[in-house]
Amino acid sequence: MAHRTDPDDADFDVVVIGAGYGGVTTAALCAHRGKRVALIDKTPRAGGKTQTLHRKGYRYEMFGAVGIPAVGSRFHELVDELGIGDRVELLVPEGEQAAVHYRPPEGGWRTLRSPLRQTGSEEELAGLRRVFGATDEDLARLGEFYLAMIAMSDEEITALDEVGAVDFVTPFGLSTGLTSQIYSTLNMLFVAPVDRLAASEAALVLRNMVLGGAGRFHRGGYGQVAEACAEFVEERGGRFLTGTRVQRILVEDGRAVGVETDKGVVRAAAVVSNAGVQPTVLRLVGGESFPAEYVEHVKGLEPSWAIAGVRYVFDARVFDAALIPIFSDQSWLDSDRFAAMEAGEWPDVPLIAVDVASEFDPGLVAEAGHQVANIQVFVSPDPDSDMGAEAVRRARVVVEELYPEIREHTIRTEPYGARQISRMTRDATMPGTGGEAVGLAQVVGQVGRGKPDPRTPLPGLYLVGCDAGGRGSGTHQAVDSGFHVADMVVDDLS
Repeated sequence: MAHRTDPDDADFDVVVIGAGYGGVTTAALCAHRGKRVALIDKTPRAGGKTQTLHRKGYRYEMFGAVGIPAVGSRFHELVDELGIGDRVELLVPEGEQAAVHYRPPEGGWRTLRSPLRQTGSEEELAGLRRVFGATDEDLARLGEFYLAMIAMSDEEITALDEVGAVDFVTPFGLSTGLTSQIYSTLNMLFVAPVDRLAASEAALVLRNMVLGGAGRFHRGGYGQVAEACAEFVEERGGRFLTGTRVQRILVEDGRAVGVETDKGVVRAAAVVSNAGVQPTVLRLVGGESFPAEYVEHVKGLEPSWAIAGVRYVFDARVFDAALIPIFSDQSWLDSDRFAAMEAGEWPDVPLIAVDVASEFDPGLVAEAGHQVANIQVFVSPDPDSDMGAEAVRRARVVVEELYPEIREHTIRTEPYGARQISRMTRDATMPGTGGEAVGLAQVVGQVGRGKPDPRTPLPGLYLVGCDAGGRGSGTHQAVDSGFHVADMVVDDLS
């Protein structure tokens, strides 16, 4: 449990703002390396956007979350280094746990069922032929595409930082249906336009999926690893202050020296912010503490898109797989297609991702046979945009066409969108921001050397999470950042 004592008399080595996966990773690793840490979050529990909710006997994610890669991830490294493997179990379901629903140009639906760790078996190849109309030549080109990424060194992947994903994929000459599958997958992984997504990030994550599979989950809910990290901080003499909002970062003599919260002051030798680069620099500190050119750069950074959707609780097993992508050739999103949706011009099928948490862990439901699931679509990060409501309405029509039993088995629903994301996690700072699902968009110019340095120009202040210091998709990127920033902070304090 979180300590509720007044933090005014505390003296910490490190204070971490935000208990998302970047924040908890840094906090726990710093604690593991002998630093006294204060971890602060404005919500009741750790996990950030992927925290696990507990309501009326059911557990499910605030927003859908599934880990990629499934094995050999930075989550595995984190659990091993902290020695908390007895508290959390990283799950990788076996069998056919993915169901891809594809609407071909002639209409109707085709369904591809596959394991979350694909092997390239003849059965899987036959499914690609049947669903996407792939020929042997198409499959040979698809094989060349994936083999090219597997063969790449880290240096060769980094060299693609300035190349867009579409420019990287196009020379392989993939068929329309297989291209739609890859681009839809990239949209779901990065919540960003495929034409501007950095090919380095796309190649890295697709390679990791081939080698390590998709669909890692955490028993008890995806946020369980974050909760275990927060507990670890307290066990090592630190504090986890929940329901505590950081109002500003304290700056004295040109250095960050702690934070002021709505419950008091926490002073520390180093301040690590998981609140996002724009909220941190422009709101929690203020531009006057940074060089003018740095402030202008921060203002110009582009957020990822948001996710809007519906959380469902069913009194029966409605969905028949753990991961369910739904799309047509018109669903995947580049910059032009997304702009058209913002203007009200929608594809026949909005790109839909369904995550079914109880298929990963049946213990999340109050009664055997019940199900919890999350339907998601991709929308503007602007908390004031009305795009989310229309996207969700259209998505529900499609999902209920595929699974008509939804209506009779729904116990309750909880819709959400950019406004709820911003309220629970990232404060809106620049116009049109706040509801971003990932943080900064992993587009050309904002990855590698173009990504903000975790060490800010203000001494003593560091950034962590998907805005700085990491590579990969979603929470894997956040944990990767947490490892790098923990090393940085510990070295700087030594």
